[in-house]
Amino acid sequence: MESQILLDTNILIAAFRRDAAAIDFLSRKQFRYVISDITIMELLAGCKTIKRRNEIEKVIETYDRAPFNESVVQKAISLIRRYSVRQYSIHLPDLLIAATAFHYQLPLKSFNTKDFEFIREIELL
Repeated sequence: MESQILLDTNILIAAFRRDAAAIDFLSRKQFRYVISDITIMELLAGCKTIKRRNEIEKVIETYDRAPFNESVVQKAISLIRRYSVRQYSIHLPDLLIAATAFHYQLPLKSFNTKDFEFIREIELL
């Protein structure tokens, strides 16, 4: 079975913007790619037209999904408690993606590694 990795939203956004590095990474198919519910929400919230939303929804359907559930919420709360009052700056969508990776024990691939590099509970690719 192929190894699975969780994709950060920024990789898909870059691919939709025709970024060569993102397209190259996704086309290699060396992993089975998984996206979180927060990534789906971020992608859909960023749509400016119905046509774009339809395009994104078709692409979303091609990925495995890591559902948001009570355990992800609890992991997110534990990450907030651990990291939010320190010198780290973490935005809620990134925190929820990290909590999803933590819960499902999936390595996380992001083009913005600085957003996650201090989170010891996840493996960052």
